[in-house]
Amino acid sequence: MACGRAANRVSGGGIESMSRLNLRYIIIQNLKRKPYRTLALAVFVMMATGTLFAATLTLRAVQTSLQVGLERLGADVIVVPRGQQITAQEAFIVGQPTTFYMDQRVEQEIAALPGVGRVSAQVFAQTLTNASCCFGEFFLVGFDPRNDFTISPWLATHLAGRAIAPDEIVVGDRILLRPGETVYFYGSYFKVAGVLAPTGMGIDRTVFVPIEGMRQMIAASPTRAEKPLTIAPDQVSVVLVKAQPGANPNELAEQIERKNADLHALTASHMILAVSKQFANSLGVIVAVIAIWWLMALVAIALVFTLIVNERQREIGLLRAMGARQGFVFRLIVGEAAGLTGLGGAIGVIVGAILLVSFQGLLEQRLRIPFLFPTPFETIALIALLIGLALGSGAAAVLQPAFRISRLEPYEAIRQGE
Repeated sequence: MACGRAANRVSGGGIESMSRLNLRYIIIQNLKRKPYRTLALAVFVMMATGTLFAATLTLRAVQTSLQVGLERLGADVIVVPRGQQITAQEAFIVGQPTTFYMDQRVEQEIAALPGVGRVSAQVFAQTLTNASCCFGEFFLVGFDPRNDFTISPWLATHLAGRAIAPDEIVVGDRILLRPGETVYFYGSYFKVAGVLAPTGMGIDRTVFVPIEGMRQMIAASPTRAEKPLTIAPDQVSVVLVKAQPGANPNELAEQIERKNADLHALTASHMILAVSKQFANSLGVIVAVIAIWWLMALVAIALVFTLIVNERQREIGLLRAMGARQGFVFRLIVGEAAGLTGLGGAIGVIVGAILLVSFQGLLEQRLRIPFLFPTPFETIALIALLIGLALGSGAAAVLQPAFRISRLEPYEAIRQGE
């Protein structure tokens, strides 16, 4: 043991390299002395901290994504055919390609209701899988630039004020296309006019096509595409509604459903609540596992350090005899535990971050959740908090044995350690 070797050098022939006999040096040497034990305890803490970091960051990423995505969407109410609410939710939240339609007259009916500020219809289409007529498999959304309030505000700042052409498209961040590139769907060519900023929601996996260009593509598909795209000119998929200032979106949604029983109106708050409930069950299991694992790690650390303190009584007594004060011995034991858990916590955070980034796509697909990493400041703050928690937990776990051994008189400690 480090403190024992240092004490032997002092008793054998005077003080040797006394400057090396400091708290940090002894702590490091004691941790290195039993590498397997140190590794086992660090792994306990690493797994608990890494899992907690990944779960907390995932929850925050979902919240950030919903906030950014719904702000970008700009709609207070989303109207879809009754029975399609879950499908529509998956389309908006995770970009799941889907197709369903209703009569376009619904748009005018909703626009006439009190409390409605603006309405904008969209048409959904899905490219064919492995078809040579199409570039990949995408979720196509036709929008009307004349009354759109979701994509058009972005276009106003990125297209120098000009109108988007029928053969131009705007793509989400995950589509992996860049401005100026040309792509074709159902035999019709389109040029990428811009790429939307990432939101973590389905917008990132969506191709937005001006409604005129989509209608032209639909009309030409029977002769140009391997399989025609059959969407009637008077059909739309959803109607986005922006409420008037002061209007209650929930009351507006109820009014729309009373007006037409064939419709279902989703509010932004309803979508957030649905995602939260969907994620809550998985998160609850994760939190329970983390709590149990963390408790096991603290109990293991407390038991192991109690045994360590009993083993080191003679060596600690020699340190006291050399002039080490009670506070030095107390800090030695607490510092060793805190260093061990702090190291495990830091490694756990790094491993958790690597796994989270690596399996982000799989997580989104399996849990059907949006995902957008929070700001670097929030992430750094979370990392610092969890490493601090690991340090504090390790220190708290050994307070009792550290306090007990530090109060023993040198002779008593040496005698009990023989």
